Amino acid sequence: MRQVRSVAETAQRALMHPLPHRIDALALRDVYLPAESEARIGGDFYEALRTPYGIRVLVGDVRGKGLAAVGACAALLGAFRELVHLEPSLTRIAERPDGTPGALFTERFATALLVEFPPGEPVARLVHCGHPEPFLVGAGRVRGLLPDRPGAPLGLGDLLETAPAVQTVPFGPGDRLLLYTDGFIEARDRRGRFFDLAARLDAHAGRNLEAMVAGLRRDLVRHVRGDLDDDAALVALERLPEAPVAP
Repeated sequence: MRQVRSVAETAQRALMHPLPHRIDALALRDVYLPAESEARIGGDFYEALRTPYGIRVLVGDVRGKGLAAVGACAALLGAFRELVHLEPSLTRIAERPDGTPGALFTERFATALLVEFPPGEPVARLVHCGHPEPFLVGAGRVRGLLPDRPGAPLGLGDLLETAPAVQTVPFGPGDRLLLYTDGFIEARDRRGRFFDLAARLDAHAGRNLEAMVAGLRRDLVRHVRGDLDDDAALVALERLPEAPVAP
């Protein structure tokens, strides 16, 4: 079991590197906490890239654990890293999870959230694929961004015949977006109580981005007393003020 965990952790490190702290006018911070149980490793993934269509971000969670889940993550991340530079439509990326139209995972699927920050526009475009809704922090308040029309998880679109749809929300300087996997909201303490991510985010929202993310990470670890049953991943993004143009 230790050998399996070591191989899975090595594969994950090769697939998922820490995100840069800044891409253009977007600040980023990420957290990845592996499960304590060897049998539950793998499954969570994320990426953020500058593309001709703006900055594009992916956060997701493969159903299933172990080396098979790590392999599915590799396929998804590889396809995303290629398609985001070639495909103008965010929904088309969601429809082509492994790079080919209509292809399905074998007995495996992934929930995901795709986000696009188009250049020169104070908005964020989101495509929900069966994933927990993100939180928007702005104007002193925290709110969940429920999808206008929920989409099917990646790999199940052909079966459910649910076409992905784009949701556009205002996203100006100072606004923040919090993306996460279900490990952050399904973690239980020893009394069986779920971690209240929305409440903890509200408590830390007034801090700078790095302190906010560090506080959420610390709160989760404290909630479960260091014993996570599932992987937990989080990506926080903040729109920075545009730099003034030199005369």
